[in-house]
Amino acid sequence: MLLDDLLDRRLVILSGKGGTGKSVVGAALALAAAERGRRVLLAEIDAPLEASRYLGAAPAGSRDTEVRPGLSVVNLDPAAVMDEYVRHAVRVELLARKLLDSPIYRRFFAAAPGLPELMVLGKIMVLEEARAGRFSSRPRYDLIVVDAPATGHGLSLLKVPLAASRAVPVGPVGHHARRVLALLQDAERTALVLVAVPEEMAAVEARELHRAAVEELGITPRALVLNECHERRFTREQEAEIRRLAAAGASGRLAQGVGLRAALSAARRHLRRRKLTQFYLTQLRRSLPLPIVTLPYLFDEDIGPSSIERLARRLEAA
Repeated sequence: MLLDDLLDRRLVILSGKGGTGKSVVGAALALAAAERGRRVLLAEIDAPLEASRYLGAAPAGSRDTEVRPGLSVVNLDPAAVMDEYVRHAVRVELLARKLLDSPIYRRFFAAAPGLPELMVLGKIMVLEEARAGRFSSRPRYDLIVVDAPATGHGLSLLKVPLAASRAVPVGPVGHHARRVLALLQDAERTALVLVAVPEEMAAVEARELHRAAVEELGITPRALVLNECHERRFTREQEAEIRRLAAAGASGRLAQGVGLRAALSAARRHLRRRKLTQFYLTQLRRSLPLPIVTLPYLFDEDIGPSSIERLARRLEAA
């Protein structure tokens, strides 16, 4: 089962095209793991709208905050993570404050290629290594689910430790980058999960991300979650009757305020979307050597806790 496999890891990174619902999938996966009794952290990276809203909680910001028993969330802002790193390295608050207030420091942080990404990945590594208490060997979190940026930015994020380890062979930055890279490439600790929807560009980007992860990063993705799938809602006989009535131009009313033509149009639209879902699902199964889990398209007006709970149950059964 997918959830069993992922729960054997310490870090699960979700990546895919923007608009595929990675935040929703991440919230559902984190909730499913927490309901298994794991201590889970859902980590987002500079998210303008935090996934905590899907769980009925207020935005958590840059400090990990428990929003449900066993489930915490955090939104990692690269600038805040870098400031925290400086304070930790300098240790003297007065000196750290002077450095952080310096315009030269701010310009350096903004201009240094890959530095914000490396700092964020380093923070995730620190969270993965954190213990439950000062004298405890128990990890603070059993699982960290990372909602990475969309494909292009997400791939750049994952490439930074490799580039930095090659560009800086010695010194603290190079050592830091190699530790992060070792974590990402350790299949026993880390799993990369692709997220897509049954649409052309999302399917193309999922295949490209898989190729780049394997060939350029040395990371083999563990699974693909195909989100927003239109599933069968009618029997074959009902589908045939829908097509027959639509072809005949049938009219009338199904109920008060519900016209037959409008209902037939909505039903045919669903049939087309289900056909597309099956087409892309088949295409992805043929082109990617990965287990694929499907999640249903939600017709909820707003995605909230009940929506996430339904998706968590689907992941639990996958």
